[in-house]
Amino acid sequence: MSTTTAPRYPLVLVPGLLGFIRLLGYSYWFGIIAALRRQGARVFPVLVSAVHSSEVRGEQLLERIAQILKETGADKVHLIGHSQGALTARYAAALKPEWVASVTSVAGPNHGSELADFLQRKAPHGSWRERFLTVVLRGVARCMAWLETGYTG
Repeated sequence: MSTTTAPRYPLVLVPGLLGFIRLLGYSYWFGIIAALRRQGARVFPVLVSAVHSSEVRGEQLLERIAQILKETGADKVHLIGHSQGALTARYAAALKPEWVASVTSVAGPNHGSELADFLQRKAPHGSWRERFLTVVLRGVARCMAWLETGYTG
């Protein structure tokens, strides 16, 4: 891809469950950001909640898209979502289609998630197991946020 074929709109990279930008020096999008930028693309990895629903994450993504549009002067963005990030991107695109040129799903659970189905069976809503799992995941997310080194807000 040359700069003449670089995407017209900025690329927004949306991570999945327990996603990050850079954790202890390891990039979630290892090598992808630099490769796209070398080809002339404007690339924005975003950070949304590591453990919330796609709706909560989608609202956070909308705020970030608004910032990117203002910062770049672009009319729209291309959303690239990995795993739960694909659902987050689809949510944002459904609410603000005028902001989104395209949505690309990379390994998105667009037809459900075996892990989510398993956890729902083993830790049903309202059970002590669900409460325990929630505490553990929130703890992991807090540790990851503390170790995040790539987010510049």
